[in-house]
Amino acid sequence: MTREQTLLALCLLLLAAALAALLGMLRFRRQYFRLYREVQLCQRALLADQPLPEGSCQEGAPSAVQDDFARIMKKFRRERQEAREDRDAVRELTSNLSHQLKTPLANIRLYQELLKSPELPPGRRQCLENRLEEQTDRLDRLLTALFKMMDLERGAAAPSPANIPVLSAVRRAVESVLPRADQKHIRIRMEPFPDAPLLHDPAWTEEVFANILENAVKYAPEGSVVTLSMECFETYGAVRVQDRGPGIPKEEYTKIFQKFYRGSSSSGKEGWGIGLYLARLLVEREHGYITVSSEPGKGSTFSVFLPLMTEV
Repeated sequence: MTREQTLLALCLLLLAAALAALLGMLRFRRQYFRLYREVQLCQRALLADQPLPEGSCQEGAPSAVQDDFARIMKKFRRERQEAREDRDAVRELTSNLSHQLKTPLANIRLYQELLKSPELPPGRRQCLENRLEEQTDRLDRLLTALFKMMDLERGAAAPSPANIPVLSAVRRAVESVLPRADQKHIRIRMEPFPDAPLLHDPAWTEEVFANILENAVKYAPEGSVVTLSMECFETYGAVRVQDRGPGIPKEEYTKIFQKFYRGSSSSGKEGWGIGLYLARLLVEREHGYITVSSEPGKGSTFSVFLPLMTEV
């Protein structure tokens, strides 16, 4: 091959290489701009909360971009939904707090105004002072229950479980409601409890049964009996509270454990719809649960199940 032919072949080779490089750059530029357009379209769809556009190809970088944006959109929508739920929960809590606090605050203000009168007879003044104290105690109980409920809901409170019999906690709960039971001549009868250790926080368990017993005493007729008993199963121990109240319709079994819910039989009865909800929260934090069985006109039985810990 002559020198001229060699130079010509070399030039052709360089020209082919340059052409290949140019074609490669053009292809890369086209893919880059397609990817850039894909990202722009996905970004606009994400900001406008619209469905992602269909990819121009079934595989490769654009589809990978769409997958990433799809995950981002799912996370964004999930967080937005959680934010909406939190906002609605705060709005509901504020509304319920306003409703629940309105009555005791109005009563306290009324009694304070009446007590300002210098012409009140001593007997009437003492009666108003007693009513004022009752409403103040009621407001204090309501606020205590609300703060405890909020602590449990946001996980700020945790039980300190112990593997001990539950009888002591139940007895303290009974003692706390005896004054109200005596006012209605209601007898609280306790059947013999098995000496089986249950995993629970005694203070929390005491409050659970205090709330359930307060409901039982509130709705039970005068002169009736509230019975407490316990039964052991393979993994749980069940403490039952049986009353002779008006009963609960089956369609309300789950509703009565909801926040601020008051059953159809609560008309004319003082209450806020927090006690059973708080009891459920407390028991669930102790890895237990509550059930109810009832028949309208024949009373109700609340069963509190706590983990049964057998001694090795």
